[in-house]
Amino acid sequence: MWNVTAFICILIGASIPVGLIDASLATGLVGAAASLGLLASLTALRPGELSFLRSVAGPALAAALVPALWIILQMLPLSFWANPVWKFAGETLGAPLSGSITIDTGASLGTLLLWLSLLSVVITAAAIAIDARRADMVARSIAATTAAAAVILLLSSAPVKAWLGAARDETANGFLVVVLVGVPLSLARALDGGGHADGRTAAQLARLRGLLAAGALFCAVSACWYGRRGAAIAIAAGVALVVMTFAARKLHLHRWSSAAAAAAIALIALATAVANRHPDVALAIAFVDAPADLVQSTHNLLADLPALGSGAGTTATLAATYMDWQGATTRPVVATSAAALIAQFGSAMFWTLVAVTIVGIAAFTVGARNRGRDWSYPAAAAAVLLTLLLAVFTLPELPALPGVIVLGAVIGTGLAQRISRSRLRAG
Repeated sequence: MWNVTAFICILIGASIPVGLIDASLATGLVGAAASLGLLASLTALRPGELSFLRSVAGPALAAALVPALWIILQMLPLSFWANPVWKFAGETLGAPLSGSITIDTGASLGTLLLWLSLLSVVITAAAIAIDARRADMVARSIAATTAAAAVILLLSSAPVKAWLGAARDETANGFLVVVLVGVPLSLARALDGGGHADGRTAAQLARLRGLLAAGALFCAVSACWYGRRGAAIAIAAGVALVVMTFAARKLHLHRWSSAAAAAAIALIALATAVANRHPDVALAIAFVDAPADLVQSTHNLLADLPALGSGAGTTATLAATYMDWQGATTRPVVATSAAALIAQFGSAMFWTLVAVTIVGIAAFTVGARNRGRDWSYPAAAAAVLLTLLLAVFTLPELPALPGVIVLGAVIGTGLAQRISRSRLRAG
């Protein structure tokens, strides 16, 4: 199993160079590596670990398969659900076309592979992180990778690019997801003590905690410098959840007291957001800090799309029509990632995913409250999900590929450490 642990740690580190190469090739490489890691981890499990893995990851895996099935359904030639674009194309060509929901089957296939890769990494990381020492190795690999991604973001930010006399590199947009993942993870591990002792002295553990805290701060500064207000809001929420979980454990607060405090803070934040939202636009773009032209054009795009979505590649295909004001040399983007997801999956599936994510945040938070010294893993998973959930509503459409590996590793580690094995056997 230690060889598999080394493999997943190398895979996490490889997410940086993978994010810099061609997207199609990178997706294939990530899919192949994730499949190999999944196979190796399942064959290397010790007796008793497989049943524990099924108990902690089974429900989450079942829920995560629903979007995969929906993507497959979008690619099927279902004429009664077909996107209207196929009808217009058939009339133009003078021949009937048996279309599908998606307007780009190849892009949908790539998205399906990306989603399955994420699930593979989640299961692989969960299998590895059943043992707390291996979970610590995975967490430190993620922290190091996110720090490297933060360097890329900092060098790609507009002020630094202007100082260096270079154009802003849009490839770095995908690394923003990686950095957003790193902030709550590094902070939670720093508050937890930096990891298991394993022969380390108190001075070494203190140095490790300092490095993790410095990494969290550096990632936060880099993300806010690059992503501006949208990134700052998302990071603040994730950090607040980690700190609240830590404080509730230290002060031995009752779970209902913690829940009431969290609900009160959430209501205050929601009221503030509602007071500052864009009026008369879809909820998915109401809270973004973006030019009015971009917000309105994205709203028009969403209003014209079918309720079932148009599959992957929708924004790349249609955004130029609605957003030609951005200029021919600029890649048209929609105002938020939420708008891009609604265009792809449809509003019903998107809001279902939002609800499932909220349930996941609550489950990880409860697990962190009930755990012992390994509370930081589920706490980090909960905070990462909350951070990315808010980022979806406050940041523009971002490439998902660089974040797949690190996000899957964080969620998988949180799943494995959400419940103690001894407690599960006792139950």
